[in-house]
Amino acid sequence: MATLEKIRSKSVLLLIIVGAALLAFIIGDFFTSGRTLFGTGTTLAAAGDQKVDVQEFQRRVQVAQQQEQQSGRRTDAAQLQQQVLNTMIAEKLFNAEAESLGLTVTDNELTEMMVGKNAAYVNRMVQQQLGLPDAATAHDMAYNPTKYNLPQEQAAQLQQYWVDLEKNVEQMLLQQKFQTLFNGVLAANDLDAKAMWDDMASTAQVVYAKKDLSSLSDADFKAEDSEISKLYDSEKAKYIINEPTRLVNYIAVNILPSQEDNLAGQQAVEAALMALNTKEGTSELPELSAFVVENVKLSQNDVDRQARLKAVLDTLSTGRAALVNRSGNEYQLAKVLGKTQGSDKVKLDFLAVQGTRAQIDSLTALLNSGAAFDSIAASPLVAQSQKDTEVSLLDNQASMVQELIEGRATGTWFAPDTAAVGGRIVRVAERSTPVTIYDLAQISYTVEPSNATLNKLEGDLQAYLAAHKTAKEFADSAQAAGFTTFPVYVTPSSPSVGNLTDSHDAVAWAMEAKKGEVSPIFGDLQSGRFLAVALDDIFEDYVPARDPQLKAQLAARVINDKKAAKLMADYEGKAKDIAGYAALMGAQADTTTVNFAQYMIPGIGMSENAVQGRVAAAKKGDLIGPMQANNAVVVMEVVGIDTEARPYSRDENVVRYNQTRGAARLAGNIEYILLGNTKIKNNMTTFYK
Repeated sequence: MATLEKIRSKSVLLLIIVGAALLAFIIGDFFTSGRTLFGTGTTLAAAGDQKVDVQEFQRRVQVAQQQEQQSGRRTDAAQLQQQVLNTMIAEKLFNAEAESLGLTVTDNELTEMMVGKNAAYVNRMVQQQLGLPDAATAHDMAYNPTKYNLPQEQAAQLQQYWVDLEKNVEQMLLQQKFQTLFNGVLAANDLDAKAMWDDMASTAQVVYAKKDLSSLSDADFKAEDSEISKLYDSEKAKYIINEPTRLVNYIAVNILPSQEDNLAGQQAVEAALMALNTKEGTSELPELSAFVVENVKLSQNDVDRQARLKAVLDTLSTGRAALVNRSGNEYQLAKVLGKTQGSDKVKLDFLAVQGTRAQIDSLTALLNSGAAFDSIAASPLVAQSQKDTEVSLLDNQASMVQELIEGRATGTWFAPDTAAVGGRIVRVAERSTPVTIYDLAQISYTVEPSNATLNKLEGDLQAYLAAHKTAKEFADSAQAAGFTTFPVYVTPSSPSVGNLTDSHDAVAWAMEAKKGEVSPIFGDLQSGRFLAVALDDIFEDYVPARDPQLKAQLAARVINDKKAAKLMADYEGKAKDIAGYAALMGAQADTTTVNFAQYMIPGIGMSENAVQGRVAAAKKGDLIGPMQANNAVVVMEVVGIDTEARPYSRDENVVRYNQTRGAARLAGNIEYILLGNTKIKNNMTTFYK
C-alpha cells in the first residue's frame, strides 16, 4: 500500500528520471510560450516554498463538487475553490512542519490502521461509504477485480478511492503525532501553574466612579495627521498583510421585476385563472412555460395543516381553480381535478421468503391460522421481515402499493408473487379512516424581469460609469445618481466581492486594475445583479494609515486619548474620595470586583488591562486615578481584598492554563501559527477568470 519507502529506495534513479523530464519540459516550454519558465507555470498558489499544483487542485475541486452534489448543498463555485485551496495550503504547511520535526508514518503503522488490528475506524468508514464489510475487502476488490467479476472501470475508481483513503489515514496519523508533540511542548510547568493560581488568588472589591469619553463631543477635538501617523507607527506590526490587498468600492444593482413587469405578471395570472376555470385540466394555461404545474394527491389531513390552501379548497368544487398565495413576485395557484373518499395510508407487515412456492404457501397458511409473526420471521426460510410499516397511498410511488393491496382484506396474509422459488408474504395490518382525497394541480408562477427592465437597469448603470470614470467620481457621485457604494477589501484569495455570490470575475479585474480605474459591468440575470467596482487603493505589505477605515479607527483613538487627558486634568486632585469624584463627574458611585485574570470588569468594560494592573498592585484603602480606561476615565478605591481563594492545586491550574493559554487554547489556530508571516502568492485569478 504505502509507497514512501519504495520511492526512497529508488531515489537516485528517480532523480535522474525527474531531472531529465524537467529539463525536457523547460526546453520545450522555452521554445513555445515560455509561460512555465517565466510565469506561474502550474503553480496555482504558494506559501513560501510550499506550492499547490493546479492539476491536483482541480482534482480536489472535482471531489468537493461531487460531495456538494451528494449532500444537496450549493456553494458558490469560487467560494468552493478557495475553501479547497485553503485546505491544500494548510496541508502543505503542516507536512513541511512535520518533515522538519522528523515525524513520519511507517509502513507498518499505516498497514495496521488500514487493514490490521487498529482498522476499526477505517472499517466503519468503508462500511458507510461503500457498503462493504471492511477495508480489507475493499482493497481486495480494488486490486483483484476478476475475483469479484468487477469491471475494470469500477476497479480503477475503487483503486483511486483506496489511494485517497490511504493518504487521508496517513495524514490523520501524522496529525495525531504532531498534536501529541504540540501538547507536550506547550504543557504548563510549575511556574505557569502557580502564576495561573496567583492571577486569581485575590479579588479586589472596588468602589468606582467613571465619566464616559462619549460625554465629550468629537467636534471639540481634532486628530492631526502627525498624531495618527505616530500611533500607527507604534503598532504597525498589527497591520501586516500576507497577500496583496486592494480597496474597492462597488455598486450592486439587483435585477428585480419593475412595476410594469409586476402588473404584466398579475395580468398573466388572471388570464391563467380564467383558462383554468373555463377549460378542462391545465393544458390551456397561457404562457405555459412560465407556469409550472405539479399534479399531486393530498388528503384532508394534509390540507388541514395548510391554512391558506384549506381556506381555498373549502370553497372550490371539482374543476375550479383559485389563487392560494402571493409572496412578492411568486404566485401559487391550485385547481381541483377531482375528489374521492378513501384511506390515505396503510400499515403493512411483510416477510421475504427464500423457499419454494409450496413452502411460501405453507407459511402463509400458518400465519392466517394464528401463528405468531415473530415465530414465522425466525424461520430459516425468511430472509427479511418487517412489521407495521406505514406507507402513504398518495405519493408518486404509491401505484405499486395500490396494485399490491387492491381487493385485499385487512388482516389477511397473502403471497402476491408467482415465481417458483422466493417471494413475499404480505398483510394489510391497518387502513386509515377514509377521508377526502384531493387530486390537485398545484401551479406556481414567478414574475421575471422583462428584457426592457434588464436593458434599463444595465443602461442606467452603464451611463453612470461612462460619466464617472475615476474611482473618486464613482464613489462621490453615487448617492446623487440613486446608487449606493460599499467599500470592501479584496485579495487574490477573495472568492467574491463582499459576500456577493458569482462575483469572482470582479475580484479578478480588481487584482489587475490600476489605482483609480473603474470596471465594466459584471453580472447578468442568472447572478441576479449587475455589478461595477472601482479600485481606490493598493496595499502590498501593510494596511497603510491612509486607508479610510483604519484612519478613522486611529483618529477615534487619538481623539479618545485627548478626551481622557482633558478629563483627567479637570479632575486631578480636585477630590479626596470616590464621593467627591463622583460629584465632579456628575455620576453615581458603584461597586464591582476585579482580579487579574478576568476578561470583563462588570460596570467598566472588556479587556481593561491597565485597570486590572493598577488594582492588582494596590492595597486596601488605596485610591486609584483618575486614570484612562478603554472608554471612560475612572477613579477607584479598593475597599477590600478577598484572599480566601481555593487551595492551590497544581493539576487544576495546569488544566486551566492549557485551556486558556496552552495547547488547547492554540490548537484551533495551528494553521495560522504555521503560516506565521509567510506571504501567500495566490494565482487563482490568473487561472480562473
